[in-house]
Amino acid sequence: MRVKRAIVGDLITQGFQPGDHLTIEMLTARYNVSHMPIREALRQLQGEGILVSLAHKGFRIEALSARYIRNMYDIRAGLESMLAHRAAEKASAGDLEEIRTLHDKYAEAVRADNVAVSVPLNISFHDRIYAVADNPEAVQLLAARTLIVRTAAQSLDAYIPDDRRPIIREHASILDALVSADAGRCSRAVFDHLSNARDRLLGRMVKAGLLGERE
Repeated sequence: MRVKRAIVGDLITQGFQPGDHLTIEMLTARYNVSHMPIREALRQLQGEGILVSLAHKGFRIEALSARYIRNMYDIRAGLESMLAHRAAEKASAGDLEEIRTLHDKYAEAVRADNVAVSVPLNISFHDRIYAVADNPEAVQLLAARTLIVRTAAQSLDAYIPDDRRPIIREHASILDALVSADAGRCSRAVFDHLSNARDRLLGRMVKAGLLGERE
């Protein structure tokens, strides 16, 4: 997972360019790891459409397009909305207290402009909700699709105050629906949250010159 995140991070920060040719030997030297994690990372990125196999000659990097980002968020929205729906049906008082605590800590970190704390708390807030849904298969599917967009956001500093503060309100809406055990409203709140996150990320990518246009 670390190697995969590093490759995606290098693509986002333009250490790699679309069309670049990657080989296992080159990446082994770049990241100072053995062949096995490199092979696994390349296999996953090929499956996710970031790389194209060149038949015994390594891999070519594809462009990270607006269409690709939107498609990843469509997948996330479908899975995460379902998980939120289930969580609202299943959440215990103890679950809700833990989720509320994560929300409060996240809001505090954002208001203090503490990115090092707020980013993992944001992830923990969502992970705790989806754990309540008790669908590890869906969570596993979600993990691979989430990594690329999260890495892109972090590499582009997409968690600046102007982006983070609206997230407090969005998380509060999700939490309120959970507390009310309103599964439909919780699902919609997560869908809206992800739609906003998608638009924030696309805006950052356009500003960084990583997308030619908003397709």
